[in-house]
Amino acid sequence: MRFAPRAGLAALTITAALLAGCGNGDKPDTAAPAGTAAANGVADLEAAAILEKAKAALKAAKSFHVKGAVSDSGEVTKLDLKVAGADVAGTIDMGGATLEMLSVGGARYIRPNEAFWTMIDSSGATAKLMKQAVGDKWIKPTANDASLGSFFFGASDIDEMLTPGGALSKGEAKPVEGVPAIGLVDGSDAKTVLYVATSGEPYPIKMERPAPEGLTFSEFNQTFPEIKAPAAAEVVDQASLKK
Repeated sequence: MRFAPRAGLAALTITAALLAGCGNGDKPDTAAPAGTAAANGVADLEAAAILEKAKAALKAAKSFHVKGAVSDSGEVTKLDLKVAGADVAGTIDMGGATLEMLSVGGARYIRPNEAFWTMIDSSGATAKLMKQAVGDKWIKPTANDASLGSFFFGASDIDEMLTPGGALSKGEAKPVEGVPAIGLVDGSDAKTVLYVATSGEPYPIKMERPAPEGLTFSEFNQTFPEIKAPAAAEVVDQASLKK
């Protein structure tokens, strides 16, 4: 299984270069603690069928929270994202280079910190320019700028997020995050184990990897008030930066 926020970094770099050139209060529905819900039957299924049940459950949930860290070519990326369908709010941290990202109703916004711009341009010129032009506001890419698409899509594409690199096998059954769960071991990397709840809804609960990597899934079906469009005064259009 994988979750690759860096997959869209190359595309995001293109956007950065273009820029430089110029709650309803409901309680969360989480998997029930051990002993409080009937077994859901997934523990008796084959590994591949369990994964399909987990994907279906996560897709059926109105929302979820994914948090943790992944690595790509030895570089660790921390993420903290709240997902509601195609809408996303949260942060991705690549060694201190932090990107706040927000997607609401098809409109996308980004708010990089200074270290992020310095990662794009080590001279510091871009960071200085963006600080003067944008400050702490959100940047809204132009409507025809598709370079951010894969970056945001990776946060909400459940099939991509939970696709194993090899054949799956069933692993250990144990409580995970207080929930009875069954492990799914990725044949391409035995160090990657996805734990799926075996009571209540068969949600994915945790993607276990050697520290500091690993992801947890929680807050299923909660309304996230932070997933909302920012006020117009808090937004700078990409088009205005290129004038």
